[in-house]
Amino acid sequence: MRFRLTIGRRIGMGFGLFIFFALLVVVLTNSTLERSRSINTEINEVYSPSVDAVVRLRNLVVNTQMLIKFWANNESIPDAPEKTALIALTEQDLPRLMDRLDTLSAGWEKEELALLNKSFGEMDKLFVMHERIKAILPSLSSYKDPFVWMERSELAEEGGPLDEQTRILLADVDELLKMQEAKRQSLSGGMIRSFDSLKFFVLYLGSGLVVVGIIVAFLIIRGIVGPVQKLRTVLLSLGRGVFPRTRIHARNDEIGEMSQALTGLIDGLKRTTEFSHAVAAGDFNADYQPLSEEDMLGHALLKMRTELGERERILETKVKERTEEVVRQKEEVERQSRKVVELYKNVTDSIRYAKRLQESILPPEKRIKELLPDSFVLYRPKDIVSGDFYWVEEVNKKVIFAAVDCTGHGVPGAFMSLVGHNGLNQSIKEHGNTRPSDVLRDLNRISYETLHKDRDQFVRDGMDMALCALDPERLLLEYAGANCPLYLVRDDEVVQYAPDKRPIGGFDIGNEGFTDHRIQLRKGDVVYIFSDGYADQFGGPKGKKFLYRRFRELLVEIHNKPMDRQKALLLDALNQWRGAQEQVDDVLVIGMRA
Repeated sequence: MRFRLTIGRRIGMGFGLFIFFALLVVVLTNSTLERSRSINTEINEVYSPSVDAVVRLRNLVVNTQMLIKFWANNESIPDAPEKTALIALTEQDLPRLMDRLDTLSAGWEKEELALLNKSFGEMDKLFVMHERIKAILPSLSSYKDPFVWMERSELAEEGGPLDEQTRILLADVDELLKMQEAKRQSLSGGMIRSFDSLKFFVLYLGSGLVVVGIIVAFLIIRGIVGPVQKLRTVLLSLGRGVFPRTRIHARNDEIGEMSQALTGLIDGLKRTTEFSHAVAAGDFNADYQPLSEEDMLGHALLKMRTELGERERILETKVKERTEEVVRQKEEVERQSRKVVELYKNVTDSIRYAKRLQESILPPEKRIKELLPDSFVLYRPKDIVSGDFYWVEEVNKKVIFAAVDCTGHGVPGAFMSLVGHNGLNQSIKEHGNTRPSDVLRDLNRISYETLHKDRDQFVRDGMDMALCALDPERLLLEYAGANCPLYLVRDDEVVQYAPDKRPIGGFDIGNEGFTDHRIQLRKGDVVYIFSDGYADQFGGPKGKKFLYRRFRELLVEIHNKPMDRQKALLLDALNQWRGAQEQVDDVLVIGMRA
């Protein structure tokens, strides 16, 4: 029987080889880690604590030597701190430490145990001398006994028996410490060598494992993924309706069987496509044979050929009828389009003519410069015509000027501006009013009668206004406002004059009037009146309103500059704030320097 290298066998062989090397790395790594763990346990549980205990033993011996010398050489009471400290060391700390060393020595070598026992013996000799000194010097009076003093001097003198015994004991302890430290260093070196072995296993065997993995992946990609990718490419192309240009080579495995099936599918689809093209071209007699009796698509195509032939004849008749109807509708649409264009042009021309009429009621710039030499007017309508307007005239040696904001903007606002302009002319020029509060009160009556005459329902149309009367000789400014404040910039500060919170023409004429503000100007003061369009403009990084606070800061910043320059700076600031946002309202700002 011929051996067949199937996809499953290829994958199994590749992963079996990879798993073998992986297990080898795991076993060697685990063995090295166990050895390292054993060494680490011996260091941490035996020799590191032993070294610490021996070091502490040496320190305690040195401390006891200092304290017993104090006992012997210094007259002191029995409960002196040095004596009580010595007793605590010899009766508590040293016994506990010796028990600790005795427990740790269970894991020591013979040489270390012998040296430890020798050290304990030397310590017993030393403590016998300690006890002798304590016995002959039990109290303060004992220091006066000459015989006791002679015995004490013999024991505790420099270089005497006490010092010699201490030196012998410390020499043994130092030797023991040296042996313990050497053993710990040796074990640490063994751990380092163990970790070097682990590094070797992880680095080199791991690298070998990566190489094996790459080889296995390469074989799988070459033998399995590559052919599958080719089949995938062919299927994706078929999904987009594109037939492959090259044939698929058959192989002796599952992919080869799929390739043969896909080749048969492509041949059948090509014949189906050729038949569909023929039917689409109107050849309803084209020949086509289904693949089998169960070929649902083939039989459906034959049925489609018969039905399409019949529908083509029906559609030809309907197309002729619909074509005639579409031609008639097209002619009607073109006729209506021409009427809309003509109507739009007429409306636009009318509004532009209304703009010229509105501009004709505004005072020319030359007249403004005659009456207010150091001033500017920033006027930017939102639409072609505006609901904001300004008014400047000289009456009885007073220059009267106003900034007016009518309800709405565009055409409705423009109509309201005519009402306001005519009302100002009537109140000031015909009725002779020059006091701002009287003008506003009279204008409110005129507007109310104009807007609400013979009406049953109340109309909330009206206007906001800031009206000023300037006596140039005395620098005396009178101001009254309907919802429009006045800003006076003096000494880099803004002084605000509040208006009355009601509009012109929007309330009953029987209500109380408006408030006058008399302002004694100084040379260099700058007065600003304005509508709400500038502060209400949306823009900035977050699309919010400019606001009056930011408007006041801008006025303080620019008020010392020439008036024409102020106008340009205000316009630049507005455009920069607005950015790509649409202008939301008409903008009007009037500035005048005293």
